[in-house]
Amino acid sequence: MASKQTSGAAWAAIAVVTVLVAGGWLMKRSEVPAPAAEPAPSPAANPQPSSTTVPSFQTASGASPAVPTLPPATTSAPLPLASPAEALRRVQLALDGAGTSRDMLDAASMLSACQGADMAAEHMYRERDQPSPGGQQLQRITGLSSQERIRLQQDFQRHCQVFDAATIARRGELFKRAYDGGARDAALPYLQWLAGSGRPIDPELRGRLQRDARQTAEDGDFTALTSYSFAFNASTLGITEVQRQAYKEAWLRIQGLMSGAEMERASRISMADMEKLMGQWGAAPPALSADQQREADALTAQVIDAWRKRQGKRG
Repeated sequence: MASKQTSGAAWAAIAVVTVLVAGGWLMKRSEVPAPAAEPAPSPAANPQPSSTTVPSFQTASGASPAVPTLPPATTSAPLPLASPAEALRRVQLALDGAGTSRDMLDAASMLSACQGADMAAEHMYRERDQPSPGGQQLQRITGLSSQERIRLQQDFQRHCQVFDAATIARRGELFKRAYDGGARDAALPYLQWLAGSGRPIDPELRGRLQRDARQTAEDGDFTALTSYSFAFNASTLGITEVQRQAYKEAWLRIQGLMSGAEMERASRISMADMEKLMGQWGAAPPALSADQQREADALTAQVIDAWRKRQGKRG
């Protein structure tokens, strides 16, 4: 079993991830514009990524270690939906084939958020009772106490009661429709759902999804970068250790751009704790050679530049 110290490291990382990848379907789809100059820490900054996928943690052998984990596509809910009836209507329309590929992805993301709503609440209780530096910084950034975030999550759990288990189980169908229809950023959540489903994946499809998912990250999508940053079994998502290091470093720096230096620092501490923890399970990222590090540094710069351009287009 994990020690108290080990569990604390895991929960510190989870606290950062849970809030930073909070669901796009539950929030306005506005993006934080890229600043023109180096920003000062701002308690008002609140990142709003574009989808709802959260990574699971795995050992090098692919088995889940006995530490707290988040399943694929789990989110917290920073804002309540307009109404349960509207949520049900929009998901049902997507299941009936109505709407765009983006609507399909939004509906799948909504169902995934509901599937993990109870676990997300448990993480919030843990953070309230055992505060981490990352969680404390998130409170300063969002202006919401742990108890207020728990209340919002409880509201979201009640909204999710309109979906029965059979409906939630169809989220994979919607991820497929979204991807097949060309929805931007659909590759990674679909890939993660397939990987977590336990069903065989056609090698050609797997390769295509991996390539498209990597491109999503290199286009500067914050949620994709989050997922790859916690991909301790990097090969399952079709990336190299150089790519993971680059995506992780870009993810950390972008947090600083969005939410200030203190948030970046808290996230670096949480990530270091998590990597130390994973090292106990034989899944710590290997050290890069000097040439590999230069390659990672160059890719990091490209990803951050793509993120800036992404914000400019959407802003």
